[in-house]
Amino acid sequence: MLLVVVTWTPVLGIHLHNMSVADPGTGTVIVVFPLASSTRDLLRSVAQANGLPVQPVSWLPRTWIVESGEAGFAGRLRERGAWGVYSPKLLSVRQVLSCTGMVAPPP
Repeated sequence: MLLVVVTWTPVLGIHLHNMSVADPGTGTVIVVFPLASSTRDLLRSVAQANGLPVQPVSWLPRTWIVESGEAGFAGRLRERGAWGVYSPKLLSVRQVLSCTGMVAPPP
C-alpha cells in the first residue's frame, strides 16, 4: 500500500499541475472549493464569477463542472475562494496515465 502511495503521489501532483487552467481561462472547467464551503456559497461564487454550474462531480465533494464564455473565468473563480480550476481532462484516466509514459497522450 505504501509503495502505491509513494509511486502515484508524484504522478497525481504532475497531473494536477498539467491540468490547471491559467487565470485568463474560459469555457468548461472543473472547479474545486474548500470542504468548509456550502453548496450555496459555491454556487454563489460561480455565479459571481459570471459562470454557470453544469453538474457536480459526484465522487469528489465540493467539486463542480462549470462553464463561462467570458475571459478570465478561472481567475475570477480563484478570487472567490476556489482551491483549483482544472481542465475537464482532469477526470480522464488516459490523461493521468500519459503523465507516467504508460500510454501516449490523447490528441
